Amino acid sequence: MVWACILISGLDTNLIYANGSIEYAISISEPQTHYFEVEIQLKNFNGDYVDFKMPVWTPGSYLVREFAKNVEGFEAYLLEDSIPANVHKTNKSTWRIELNKYKDVVIKYRVYAFEGFVRMSYLDEDHAFVMANTLLMYVDELKDSSSILKLSYPDTWKSISTSLFKVQGAENKFYVPNYDVLVDSPIEIGNHDIITFNAAGIPHEVAIVGNAEYDKGQLIRDLTKIIDSATSIFEDNPNEKYTFIVQTDKRSGGLEHMSSTVLGVDRWAFTSQRLYNDFLALAAHEYFHLWLVKRLKPVEFDELDYDREVYTNLLWVMEGFTSYFDEKLMLYCNFNSKQRFINNILAEMAKIQNAPGSHVQSVSDASFDAWIKYYRKNENFMNSQVSYYTKGMVLGALLDLEIINGSEGEQSLDDVMAALYHQFYKQKGKGIRSDDLKCAAEHASNSDLSVFFADYVFGTKDLDYEKYLLLAGIKLDEINGSVNAKTIGAGLNDEGGKLIVKSIVRDGSAFENGLSVGDEVISINDYRVNKSNVNRIINLQKVGDKANFLLNRSGIILEKELDIRKNDSVRYTYEILDGRTKLQEKVYNAWLGK
Repeated sequence: MVWACILISGLDTNLIYANGSIEYAISISEPQTHYFEVEIQLKNFNGDYVDFKMPVWTPGSYLVREFAKNVEGFEAYLLEDSIPANVHKTNKSTWRIELNKYKDVVIKYRVYAFEGFVRMSYLDEDHAFVMANTLLMYVDELKDSSSILKLSYPDTWKSISTSLFKVQGAENKFYVPNYDVLVDSPIEIGNHDIITFNAAGIPHEVAIVGNAEYDKGQLIRDLTKIIDSATSIFEDNPNEKYTFIVQTDKRSGGLEHMSSTVLGVDRWAFTSQRLYNDFLALAAHEYFHLWLVKRLKPVEFDELDYDREVYTNLLWVMEGFTSYFDEKLMLYCNFNSKQRFINNILAEMAKIQNAPGSHVQSVSDASFDAWIKYYRKNENFMNSQVSYYTKGMVLGALLDLEIINGSEGEQSLDDVMAALYHQFYKQKGKGIRSDDLKCAAEHASNSDLSVFFADYVFGTKDLDYEKYLLLAGIKLDEINGSVNAKTIGAGLNDEGGKLIVKSIVRDGSAFENGLSVGDEVISINDYRVNKSNVNRIINLQKVGDKANFLLNRSGIILEKELDIRKNDSVRYTYEILDGRTKLQEKVYNAWLGK
């Protein structure tokens, strides 16, 4: 049992522990080397030895990344006598320290950090980005204990942004309720711009990292719309404060946290309407995760194990539904038109239909196998897998339409998410299972969804897009390629002037006639080909014609004969039907607004 008496007014802390205490310190003395220096003090710990562990993965990013690989110079000292302790590793990410009669120990080590992405710590001469799980080890017995984090950094750096609360009277110390919160509280240090505003009754902060041109007023107005719209769905905002860390000097992407998010965007994202809309959609996506994933979460995420994978078959909901709701929020906030909203949904439908893997892997299995498949994509991904983001988003749309129709416009997927949030997170304090979602959706839609879940979630049956869109009086039109488009079923890319096979489509001509990823296509029917003329040469052939491909495969010249086929990839358009029934009108208005 750990007792912590705290005063959150700044924060003043008086920590009392029954079984040891732990304090963290991160120092930055040579930022140009990209090395953080870490010191961890453990006091009053009972045991013959103590294990310090470095996590192997980051919540929200489902891949074992082995953060211990960046640790150097690990040392341990027994504080009572200031003598070196005996240390040995018991596995790839665990350092065991022999304590014998001692109870106090300090460890020191360095961590190299120079991967520029939202999930990894980063350090250079200009700024530091701290992801605690990539820098700070933990002790199992004290994972639930409160602690203090001290930061030391160059005097020339004046800005610091994090969702952690400062210890009152200590400029560079932060209160940490437990290790899970520490992992979930990224920190940006440097000279970045800081924008503050209130939304949904909560203080919000935006840290703009890197040189970027932006309109502060517009940014506040647009983020406020997103925050208010998301909060209105759940009628509750669980934060005391919230921090957006916007990295304009790194790769694009985002990662959600309990009271913050890290967004990687293009440096010019605020100067182009298209890029700015992409930024707003990303912000909406990550902010929605406050509820879905961080609080309304799979039951398997109730207790996180940082030593190994944590499996769930619900990522199609956690990520897919969140992708659907970022589209809904863009619609609610009038950042996207109804037409854009529908077309974005149709584009995701086409991705599923054009991916052979959607008939191979269920979205439930895709969620469970994210650790070994989605985050380790290869050239055969589209043939063997389905994206739980894409299919989950589309299933969210279809389920939304089913619920609105079954309730005659009185309920929607918004209401189901809110009900689950209040029932499981707020009241029970635990995560959900697939059956919990199914039960809530059935209750809202007044229908049995067993076939929907069996066919579409746990099975690989084609989704009946037309049926569900028709509920809102929307007619789906399918277009198969274009009249003259031909294909060999292979993706070809230019690499240094060479035309290289990068992907092969299952059951296509290339798949069946022996082309392989990595082959260089030299000529087709004796015509020298490159990226600019290859499609023209293929389209000169008739469907069913045989074409001779001259290839270079690992330095060996060979020939393959491929039959030319019609390009049957689909895309979708739609039309709003005239003479919609009253129910269709209700569904349309509830889904898209009047």
